[in-house]
Amino acid sequence: MTETRTTHDAHPPAAGLDGLNAADAGRLTPVLTDLSGSAAWARAIVDARPFPTVEALHTTARDVLACQDDDEVIAAVDAHPPIGTSGPVSTASAREQSAAARADADTARRLAEGQQRYAEHFGHGFLVCATGLTAEQVLAEVRRRLALTPKQDLAATREHLARINALRLDHLLESGTL
Repeated sequence: MTETRTTHDAHPPAAGLDGLNAADAGRLTPVLTDLSGSAAWARAIVDARPFPTVEALHTTARDVLACQDDDEVIAAVDAHPPIGTSGPVSTASAREQSAAARADADTARRLAEGQQRYAEHFGHGFLVCATGLTAEQVLAEVRRRLALTPKQDLAATREHLARINALRLDHLLESGTL
């Protein structure tokens, strides 16, 4: 699950909603695919343009995700690196996981073990919107989610993926980059 994609900063859309609405579809689609982990989600967002407001963009992003089948969601999850990974990650993932990356060795080990148990239990990687969470809070979320049914966990996973997408869309609109 290590993220090996590259962010398409060579041709990012101009910052702001107008920049996103006007961006060339061929350049915007890979940027949105990197953002979300889902090419189908990215194409749907590109096709839904223009957005009259940021709220409309966020609503569409959530609605598209809600309509994706479970396999598409899990594929998007698996495109995100595990929390605390030491391999190459995108700038967005590094920013979002910065608190977990500073975990002490024992917490990092427990986090890796928890994510391994999660993957063995559910058959896919663990995804959490880690922005603002400490490594201990992420570990608590792994434990909480391990107690859920697969259906409940997938609902929680969708919610976290929606939050990640929203944060990344906001960053893209603010800066023109992920």
